Amino acid sequence: MRFFDLFLRRAGVRQAPARVASQLSRFTVVCPRNSLADIRRQIYLDFEAAGLTVSGLRVDHAHRHDMATACVTVSCPPDKRRVLMMQARQVKDYPGVHQVRWGDQRHLALN
Repeated sequence: MRFFDLFLRRAGVRQAPARVASQLSRFTVVCPRNSLADIRRQIYLDFEAAGLTVSGLRVDHAHRHDMATACVTVSCPPDKRRVLMMQARQVKDYPGVHQVRWGDQRHLALN
């Protein structure tokens, strides 16, 4: 590998920069449509109190007409991953929440 790196350096090819870990995580909350506003408010309050920034919340239709899915995007530095996991577990305990899963409905896991 060193020999190959030496060859690339002499040929004038730069190495690609190291990949930086993504600071965005997404999880999806499934809940009744009529309790979505309260759950959304609670997510923003709890995550802000924990030092995390909710950078986006996208609401879509669920499989049932009386349900909604909310894809929550959280900006989380790597040193706060543990806090993020604890907050996401607490979302499961909110009244009305049926399911919490990582990623969004497009199945792109970014955590």
